[in-house]
Amino acid sequence: SEPLPDFAHIYNSQEKKQAFFSYLIPIVKSVNSRVEQERSRVIELQNKPQLNSDEERYLEKLTKKYRVKVTRGYSPMVFQELLFKVDTIPPSLVLAQAANESAWGTSRFATQGNNLFGQWCFSKGCGLIPAHREKNATHEVAKFDTVYKSVESYVLNLNRHTQYKGLRKIRYKSRQEKQPVKGVQLAKGLQGYSERGQDYVNEIQSMIRFNNLSSFDHSG
Repeated sequence: SEPLPDFAHIYNSQEKKQAFFSYLIPIVKSVNSRVEQERSRVIELQNKPQLNSDEERYLEKLTKKYRVKVTRGYSPMVFQELLFKVDTIPPSLVLAQAANESAWGTSRFATQGNNLFGQWCFSKGCGLIPAHREKNATHEVAKFDTVYKSVESYVLNLNRHTQYKGLRKIRYKSRQEKQPVKGVQLAKGLQGYSERGQDYVNEIQSMIRFNNLSSFDHSG
């Protein structure tokens, strides 16, 4: 994906926002379309009476990736859990969190590590050491080769981490009711993303509203 532009030198804040969103939208669409492919494949395999070994191998890879437990073969439960997790994240939510976590693409973690979401990693030397880290903390802020990889990792995190089960429930319910999946609603499931809990949720929701980001959720 395109290298991160130098947003710090765009001094007009409206221009900076426009540039940030224009840069990120195609990346978000591309990550979501990969997830969409996985999802349609799951639906396709769910409807087959018999799976061949390639299909089973594919499912094995996917269940590992999304941390779905398989005890006795690929039961309806496994498929249900996969469909609960293998799904897209509305662009409005991705854009608002990226803007919030990376200060519109200008933070040290963004410019030095292509990390727009403040994702952590836990092995020594895996990323950048935060300036205000607690004395006994060992986490670093992950470095990514590309912004694409940062977005991909963030989407996977929301899709599989136990912290965001609430977010996935909201999304699943919208799907069941054949309603559009809205970022502003999914944001309610982000209490665990920041130590600021509900204040963080409110902030993300107001960023979505203020910047009219919901318009990106339904544009193909």
